Amino acid sequence: MFQNANKFAIYGGQFTVIAGDEAIKIREWLKAPDCSANRVTAANKKTVGTGIWMLNHEEYKTWKYRPSILWIQGQAGSGKTVLT
Repeated sequence: MFQNANKFAIYGGQFTVIAGDEAIKIREWLKAPDCSANRVTAANKKTVGTGIWMLNHEEYKTWKYRPSILWIQGQAGSGKTVLT
């Protein structure tokens, strides 16, 4: 259960060991979504010229040559994914 663990302590609790197909289903359900598929789908839907305004914006130009994060926020469905 705790392969490669070298220091741990468990006090009380109830544990259920899940294995086989059920464990595989749970891991699949918990894994992170494939964001690249979402990005490709969004890119295929965008209109020509979408996001050009951002590439010409001074704040973007300043960020582009610095080792930092550009945080873009907006409501769901506002087009953030298309800008990637």
